Order: sequence, then structure tokens, then C-alpha cells
Amino acid sequence: MKEKKKLKTSRKVRAQFPFERFFNIVDLTNFVLFPTFLALLNRVPFLSLPTKPFLYFVGSAILWYVFAERVVRSNRYFHLHSAYRITFFSVVAFGVFANSFLPSLGDPSLFIKMTPIFLSVSMVTVLIGYQEGIGSGLFMSFLASSNLDNSLETFILLSVVVLSTALTTRHIERRIEIARAGFEVSLVFMAINAIRMLLQSEPVKPVELLIAFANPILSSVIVIGIVPYIEYISRIYSDTGLLELGNLSHPLLKTLSIYAPGTYYHSISLANLSEAAAERIGANPILSRVASYFHDIGKAKRPQYFTENQQDGVNPHDNITPSMSNLVVNEHVKQGIEQARKYRLPLLIEDVVKEHHGTRVKKFFFHKAKSGGMEERQEEFQYPGPKPRFKESGIIMLADSVEAAYKSLKKPTPAKTQELVEEVVNGIYNERQLDKSGLELDDLEKIIEAFTRVLMSMNQPRIEYPKENIEKVVKANGDNDTKRDGKTDKSEETD
Repeated sequence: MKEKKKLKTSRKVRAQFPFERFFNIVDLTNFVLFPTFLALLNRVPFLSLPTKPFLYFVGSAILWYVFAERVVRSNRYFHLHSAYRITFFSVVAFGVFANSFLPSLGDPSLFIKMTPIFLSVSMVTVLIGYQEGIGSGLFMSFLASSNLDNSLETFILLSVVVLSTALTTRHIERRIEIARAGFEVSLVFMAINAIRMLLQSEPVKPVELLIAFANPILSSVIVIGIVPYIEYISRIYSDTGLLELGNLSHPLLKTLSIYAPGTYYHSISLANLSEAAAERIGANPILSRVASYFHDIGKAKRPQYFTENQQDGVNPHDNITPSMSNLVVNEHVKQGIEQARKYRLPLLIEDVVKEHHGTRVKKFFFHKAKSGGMEERQEEFQYPGPKPRFKESGIIMLADSVEAAYKSLKKPTPAKTQELVEEVVNGIYNERQLDKSGLELDDLEKIIEAFTRVLMSMNQPRIEYPKENIEKVVKANGDNDTKRDGKTDKSEETD
């Protein structure tokens, strides 16, 4: 009876409001409310609406969708974490207000030169992406041009600055490069203003050109100062921030090197594999390398339960049940997530900590339980997951298994190594662990090639040097000889 009631209730069609098929509350916010809010925010410094309010507000909604929303929806990270959309909205809102407030303080003739559009476009590009930077920048150019009666000239001039900003800040790895980008955009901004004055037979005004030159440079200084705060609050890191995190003196990595040295060196090797594979398929190699460093930070709590840290053949799993071993191994994922949140590591690195095992089964402990006569379900020996949800996470899952398997390969040759890598990659692919990662078959072929090349370069033999008879003066036990060349060194002399 209960099952029949459930079927009846499930068959009931919920009453829909008009247009609900096309818009829900999220879409309404993203398509209508937020661009309307930005349009109103743009007019706050002027305390008035533009001369053509219908064109202004409808155009804002349409151009927001065309320039920004479509790009955002194609970004996988925005679907993983709401922090990406919140940060994106916040930076754009800050930029819209700055683009209208600062010019409102000066003369109308200086409006274009005083618009600090470099500020927000560079922050979006550095933190989120190149396409998002261009999309949001073009939308802000439209809003800024509406403050001058929808001037097409203003829109085009600012669009040139937007494109220049996105191009010069798209692959920044050091913060000083933001200042260099500001200088380059300053030259472009000053040049297009000078060309405009000459083509329109206007007198060249050095003061206006100087303001146009100084604008991006001063904006770049602000960007350098404010981006680290945004990274810490949002946990969305630029490539520069990731490289700073990748410093091996980070407290979590130092703890790992002291208490779990085997895991630490495994992570270093894993980073080399992941970075090479990410470069090969066009993913983010910096994210892949740094996330590899931190993927197993949870093992620092109980390092002795993991093979790479065991010494003298002592395995604690021999003294506990397979079910308990399963819980202990799962715990390193939970501990890693806690440490990632405590130290405010990037959201994507926390995802890698969760996802680098996916929902794979710990086959060793599962078969040990079955052989011991225990009635255990396979699902109980799965990692908690989820499966990898972006390319870099999928690469690290593959590299983790490949690096571990490679250590058991005796006398590796290129053929043996490639065969091993193919087996591991195909095994994970057949388990459907990569379904949500965005990795395609063509990507996997390139990853296999990259892994094989890196593994063979790590195992390059060196020439054997001729042996020499060397007198041992220094010994590890501290019992060092004090005699050298037939002479005795006296540490103390008596009078």
C-alpha cells in the first residue's frame, strides 16, 4: 500500500507558475536581478537615471547574458562551488562602481581617461579566467558608455583596454607581472587616445594623455595589494597564489615530510607526473602540481598505516580487522579535508583531496575480508568520493595509481612502463571513475604518453664511476679518526 501511495504521489504533476519552465529563481537572479542591480549601481554616483532608461536596463540584461553569463555557465568551476559566482559578482560590482564613481569626481572631458576598467578586468582574469575577464569587461564598457549618452566611441575605447588587459594578465605567475601588464596597457590606453585626438583633428592635450597613462599603472598597484585578500577570503587562488602555496616550506608540507616522509616523496613524484600530463592536454599545470603536493596531507596523522611510510616490514593492518583497516584508510581523506579548510587551501585543492581516490574499492582489504569468511559488501570498502569533477583532479587520480604501481615494477623498460601505465589508466577508465572529469579518450592517450616519458626520465641509469681507495675519516656513528697524513690533531694543549 505504501509503495502504491508513493507511486501515485510521484506521478502527480506539480503546478507550475507562468514561465517557470524557462526561469527559476537562480536564473531570474543571474539573468535579470543582478544586471539590473549593476545598472542601478552604475548610476549611484550621479544620483539619476540615464536619458534612455528602457534602452539602458534592457540592454544591461541582454548584454550581461551575451558577454558574461554564457561564459560563466561554460566554466566547470562555477558549477562546483557557489564561491566562484559570488566572487565573480562581487568583483564585477566593485568594478562597476569604481568605473562610475572615480570619473564622476572629475571633468566630463576626462571621463574615459579616469575610468579604471583595468582594475576589475585584471582581477577577474587573474582569479577566474581570460574569457570571464573579457566578458565582464565588455559589459562594464557598455555601462560606462551609457554614462556618456551611450557613446559608441567610449564603448570602443574601453573595449580596447579590456582586451589589452585580459591578454596581458592571462598567464601571470608572479605578482610583479601585474605591474608590467599595467604599464603595457597604459601605453595602449595613451596611444589610442592620442590617435583619436589626431584623427578627429582635436588638439593633443598632454594632461589627458598623462591621466590615461597613469590610470592602468595605479590600478595595477591596487590589484597587487587586493588580490591576496580576495584569495584568502574566497579560497579561489590565482596561478600566482598557487605557486606561493607550492613552496615546500608550507607548514602542512613540512609536517608531512617529518611524520610521513614516504608520502611526502610520493607527492613530489606525483607532482612531476601530473604537471607533465596537464601541460600535454592543455589543463592547468600549476594547479596540478600544487594540488599533488597536498593531496595526501591527511596521512600525516597516522602515517604508519600506509605502505610508503612503513619500515622494517611492520604493518599495523596485520593486527586489525579488514573493516577497521577500511575505516583507518578512509580517515586520511577526512583529515585531509579538515586540514585544507583549516589552512584555507584553495577550494579546488580540497576537491582533489576528496576526489583523488574517487569511489574506488580498496580491493586488498575487501578480498582479505572475504577470504576471512566475513560477509562484507563491496560498497562498504569504497572510498567516500566523489569522483573527479575536473580535468586536473582526474589527472591526479591517474598519476596517484600509476606512481604507486610503478614502484613495484622490476627492471623497468620503456615497453614495460608504457604497458603498466596503459593498464592502470584503462582500469580506472573502465571503472567509470573519470566520467565527470571532462577527460576524453584523446586526453587519456596523451596522458599515457606523458606519464611514460616522465617515469622513464626519473629512472635514467647513470654511468658507473671507477672505484678508488678512499681513507674513511668521517663515520656515521661518530667514531671518527683524528689521524690524517700521519699527524695527530690535538684538541687541547697543556701549558
